[in-house]
Amino acid sequence: MATSNFHNVNASSIFAVQLEDTYEYDDLISNLTSEFNSHKDYSNHSKSDPNDLRSYPSTSIGGFSNAVMIGDDEVSVFVTPVIRSGYYDGCNLDYHILYYVNGYEDDFYEYYEDTNIQSLVYEYVDFIENVFSQYSQPLGVTAQFSNGETIYHPINF
Repeated sequence: MATSNFHNVNASSIFAVQLEDTYEYDDLISNLTSEFNSHKDYSNHSKSDPNDLRSYPSTSIGGFSNAVMIGDDEVSVFVTPVIRSGYYDGCNLDYHILYYVNGYEDDFYEYYEDTNIQSLVYEYVDFIENVFSQYSQPLGVTAQFSNGETIYHPINF
């Protein structure tokens, strides 16, 4: 039985990276961290990846965060870039988004869709994906078969 090599959750494409050894993995983390450091809302604090799977382990790479007041509520957003291992080889770059209202995690982010918090999310995601595209080969899914086998095609980002 086959399976898809990449587990992609939020990114607009599969940002695939082929790695030969742990040196290249460490170099990738160092390069991404250096690029992310140029953004004012980036810090080396991160949230663990809620999409981490046994077959696709992930490593968080710092995070982007900010908070805004919406009425009487403080709404915070955390966008955390991650490197997620490929099933067979390589890895893909992705991110996850967490919202907090008055310090408590909140899954009902649609409520804040037309607010400044969504503008922050779009800014972070655009920045993250532009950095990802510099260090990876963006891929799209051409076909996925019922056994999980997946065929990818390169895309221009």
